Amino acid sequence: MGVEQLHVQTDCKQASSLVLSNSDSSSILIVRAIRSLRNRARYTDLFWIPRECNMVANALSKIITPQPYSLLLHEYTPTAVHSLLERDVYEPPYRWYV
Repeated sequence: MGVEQLHVQTDCKQASSLVLSNSDSSSILIVRAIRSLRNRARYTDLFWIPRECNMVANALSKIITPQPYSLLLHEYTPTAVHSLLERDVYEPPYRWYV
């Protein structure tokens, strides 16, 4: 069973380079998993979004969870990201295709 469309977004330029490289093997599990998904997708694209342009995700990643690797659901938007979300109301002009 394949995937119709796969959109990958990363803030790590090195990770995007590894995914796109012609090397058949990688010791990094996530790189191998993304390559495998790309091989099964009809259409794929890879977006590199610089970390400074992805401040909402960066702020959310720094919120402390009750237990490591646990899922944290927010009933309301955390105040730490209010101003960042206001900045990103419209399509961000800083989205690059790799």
